[in-house]
Amino acid sequence: MTKSRILVVEDEAIVAMGIKQKLEDLGHQVVDIVFTGEDAVQTALNKQPELILMDIVLKGSMDGIEAAAKIRNQLDIPVIYLTAYSDEEVLERARMTEPYGYIIKPFKKSELNANIEMALYKHAEDQKKSETVKKQVLADFYDFILNSLPTTADQSDAEIRDTLLNIFASRLEEDMRPRFELELGDIVEEQNLNDLESIYNAYLDWVAKLFADFGVQTKIEAKGRVHLFEFLNCPWIEDAKKKPVFCLNCQSIMQQTFGWTGMEGDVEKKATIADGSDKCIFKFKVPFMEEDK
Repeated sequence: MTKSRILVVEDEAIVAMGIKQKLEDLGHQVVDIVFTGEDAVQTALNKQPELILMDIVLKGSMDGIEAAAKIRNQLDIPVIYLTAYSDEEVLERARMTEPYGYIIKPFKKSELNANIEMALYKHAEDQKKSETVKKQVLADFYDFILNSLPTTADQSDAEIRDTLLNIFASRLEEDMRPRFELELGDIVEEQNLNDLESIYNAYLDWVAKLFADFGVQTKIEAKGRVHLFEFLNCPWIEDAKKKPVFCLNCQSIMQQTFGWTGMEGDVEKKATIADGSDKCIFKFKVPFMEEDK
């Protein structure tokens, strides 16, 4: 039996303690018990468990489905939903977050164990497939970067930077914009988003998922109308230290995709590996958030 570090998200304290006891009886380690969706997201980022047991119905403004979606956009952690409900509309929302299982309350220890074992096995298989895809994506990306480098040394650093940003912008317009419009459009329609703040948050989640496809984990920190978008790792960090062009491409993705939304505001780099920082951080400033903050 696989022993794992598990985060429990359950807003009923007695139920949560019962789940914790079952997990420990099975040999698993409970890294924490949290009661809200907001705490689930933050704890997942901080402690990075190997699996999350997530109650769908939680107290507060963020339910388990929304919390799972935010975690999925930033971390590759399997989620099993805990629910006492079988409402089709709720389950359809849950399915969109691609969980690794559902457990209907109340449940036995044997049922919990079977779901955990299946989820961990399926996640391991998905990771193998994902690694193959990521290696190909990174190889293609690396080739594109190298082929974009100027062949002459006559240009100034500023001119080279502008030339590369234009090259990246053209490539993104051709290769990425159709995906952006299709995927973000589907999210807006399926979730019936009709206000700027909700669409903006959906956009940030979309960008996080995009970089997750490259193997980059990210963290989004909200400070009123300012959002800091932080890269927690860089698959090509050694190259980025030597060739600033790698960071320029990520900067181009940030600025251009935000431009596609048509929203007021701007994106600027706050720190990059190319400039000597240990991580890349971009700052989104959106004036339309001021009224609500």
